[in-house]
Amino acid sequence: MLLSLGTAAFTVPSSFPVTCRGAARTPRLLEMPPESGFLVPVSEEQIRRERQKARDIRKSPWWKRRKASGVCHYCGAKVGAEELTMDHIVPVIRGGRSTRGNLVAACKPCNSEKKHALGFEWEPKGEELRGIESRMRKIAPVLLDEDPPRRAAVAMVLAPQPEGLRVLMIRRAENPEDPWSGHMAFPGGRTEPRDASLVETAIRETFEEVGVDLASHGELIAPMNELPAYSSGRPVEMVVSPFLFCLDRVRETRIDPQEVAAALWLPLAAFRDDRHHQKTLIETPKFTAEVEAFVVEKQIIWGLTHRMVGNFLAAAFASSEPSGASSAT
Repeated sequence: MLLSLGTAAFTVPSSFPVTCRGAARTPRLLEMPPESGFLVPVSEEQIRRERQKARDIRKSPWWKRRKASGVCHYCGAKVGAEELTMDHIVPVIRGGRSTRGNLVAACKPCNSEKKHALGFEWEPKGEELRGIESRMRKIAPVLLDEDPPRRAAVAMVLAPQPEGLRVLMIRRAENPEDPWSGHMAFPGGRTEPRDASLVETAIRETFEEVGVDLASHGELIAPMNELPAYSSGRPVEMVVSPFLFCLDRVRETRIDPQEVAAALWLPLAAFRDDRHHQKTLIETPKFTAEVEAFVVEKQIIWGLTHRMVGNFLAAAFASSEPSGASSAT
């Protein structure tokens, strides 16, 4: 199956459950997000009737007053009355009616992102995530010409919450055979023969490690700079390809305990705060040194993942001032 995520298209294995929106007109239930279980059969006649009511309401003085503030009901952005569109809180195809209590003024991005979801099934991307998408999609990633015997891919996954963006990270399980045992990292791993692309590797590994289905719920924003892998300060014959994704909201994780000790949704803002960027002493059986690291919610992010985060911040916030203090503490 060919799936388009953002600017890229790739083949998704048949084992991935892919939500088919608009793939069929009958039954209508195929077009509805499955998470909530709130699925109401709606006739074509009811849909036509409610959409006509909405068109009539758009011409009313009440709707003009509703739009006058110019503020989006969902994300709170002040975009101006002319940029607001009508949206049903409960979508028509899910049984919603064109009544004043069910109609709100939404900015065009929120209206597009929400699609047929209910309020508790998504979070608005907001200006910060939309800005990140815009900037990252304009940047050509640095791709390494090296042809090592091994390739790996990881997923940096962002998700909106009312208090700000979150980024998904894992703490790798303790394993003496793993050169990055116990490290903080992004979900991901080595390519396998069944993977049609590096993007597919990142999607598959994320699903296997933390149960987050990027094929169904994710949007690929952009590939990021490739990096040579290091372990305990020594180069490893492997190139890692990071890919930036976003989700509609923070989703529950389900870890594979053989590979992952913990999955954490960390606040992205903390990585931009200089107080969380500091020299940290790392001591392992094979490596002891003071290194540059992010320390966020008592988690130490260093090494290869630190470099990936640094590259992302430099690209995504190139024209923005960092938050927090100007010096590390």
